[in-house]
Amino acid sequence: MLDDVFAKENIVHIGAFLYLAGFLCRDQLLLRAFVVVGDVVYILYFYLAPEQPLWGGIFWSIVFTLANVVMIARIVADRTPLRMSEEDRRLHGLLDALTPGEFRRLMRAGSWHRAGGPVTITHENQPLGRLTYVLDGGIAIDKAGHSFTVEPPTFIGEVAFLTDRPATATVTLSPGARYVTWDMGRLRRLLVREPSLRIGLGAALNRDMAEKVAKA
Repeated sequence: MLDDVFAKENIVHIGAFLYLAGFLCRDQLLLRAFVVVGDVVYILYFYLAPEQPLWGGIFWSIVFTLANVVMIARIVADRTPLRMSEEDRRLHGLLDALTPGEFRRLMRAGSWHRAGGPVTITHENQPLGRLTYVLDGGIAIDKAGHSFTVEPPTFIGEVAFLTDRPATATVTLSPGARYVTWDMGRLRRLLVREPSLRIGLGAALNRDMAEKVAKA
């Protein structure tokens, strides 16, 4: 029975079944894994089934296999928190709407800072060029003549970033505050190229604003 199933003229059906199983998977990693195994089966078919090996089919099956192996490696890397400092891991834990790969791409567009003294990062009704995330430190806010403080971690400038309007308040960080900034122009260009990152960051910004409203 097994000999009949694995007869060389039936190998093509095994490869097609593996392709079908892959295409029925919603997970990209499983899809590509099934396709890779299917390509290996097709290579065997092209070599064993005809009287003379079909070298053209073998060549392209190898090319497709290598391409999918590269993409599998990228998917695994995107889901794995590699090359992150402890500080990055902490920040990623707070921005958990982003995959590790999306977070790394976001951080390549930003820069870490530590305030050496009081640092004013936004001015009320003035254009804002940077989005900021404060991880630690005091945050003093002056809005329409009213002063108050908020606790980190939190985004600063998210409303201006989302609406492309001037800053809604003057925000000053206390000495020793640890924060990340992103140039808004560069960040917007990155989000145009990375739709999944745009969705993840948008979810993080919306959650941050919802938490601020709930605390107000």
